[in-house]
Amino acid sequence: MKHLMKPSLGGAALLLSLSVLSACGSEVSSSGSADNSGLEGRIAGLEKQLASQGEKSVEQDEKIAALEKKLEELNSTVTAVNEAGGYGLAASGDNGSAGKGDGVLITFAQYEKLEVGMTYDEVKEIVGGEGEALSEAENSVVYNYKGSGDLGANAILAFHGGKLLTKAQSGLK
Repeated sequence: MKHLMKPSLGGAALLLSLSVLSACGSEVSSSGSADNSGLEGRIAGLEKQLASQGEKSVEQDEKIAALEKKLEELNSTVTAVNEAGGYGLAASGDNGSAGKGDGVLITFAQYEKLEVGMTYDEVKEIVGGEGEALSEAENSVVYNYKGSGDLGANAILAFHGGKLLTKAQSGLK
């Protein structure tokens, strides 16, 4: 009977030891570290998602800023055209002839004097003649003026309703 008692006491002691260890947290630590690893992985994943959303937000802010800038440019162009008398479909005026031009050469100084909203006659007076009509549509004409300067120097002037709508130049001197 003494021998039977020893294994039961050993088993009871083992159970008591496990209970004490369990209460102290030894068993929780070993299983808790496995849980911590899983939580750390999830936290890292969430941090990556958050960083990705932050990058997307910065990109979207940049795109919005670029669009707002374009909108401001368009608004200022529309305002300038409206102040110059508008260019609606009902507008009419002298857009000049649609001929081959008179061979006048435009200088950069003359180009700088041209302002959106000027009439065709005012432009012709500053430049000294007619340019070559590149295209003509309903109440609109686009002219090319050969320029003084480098080879290929020129100015493009677009009229609508008899008024200068837009201008561009390349290589004028």
